[in-house]
Amino acid sequence: MSRLEPADTIEAKVGAKRHPTDHIARAVSITQRVYLLHPQACLDETASVGTTLQDCPYSHALDRGIHRALWRPYQDQPVIVRIDQLDQDLTPYRTIPTVTHRKQDTADERL
Repeated sequence: MSRLEPADTIEAKVGAKRHPTDHIARAVSITQRVYLLHPQACLDETASVGTTLQDCPYSHALDRGIHRALWRPYQDQPVIVRIDQLDQDLTPYRTIPTVTHRKQDTADERL
């Protein structure tokens, strides 16, 4: 089952900032885990109807697992994902550049 994580944690693991409309995932080869970053539209919708991100169709697709052979070329990088209309699987659609997350500098740390 999908596990909810804080936004900054999941953004760092996926290597992307939250998109307004696209779901972004990262299949991590070393841990054999897939992380899913829901878009802002999904957050807004779940909040408005009183559900959680675990109720999202993309979370359900992830809960069913992924086809490793299909995902192999997309591992270890952020990928925009779609739900396959035939078998309802989470499938890679397009890679995007990785965004590195680093701690914000404070005035004291810059001195």
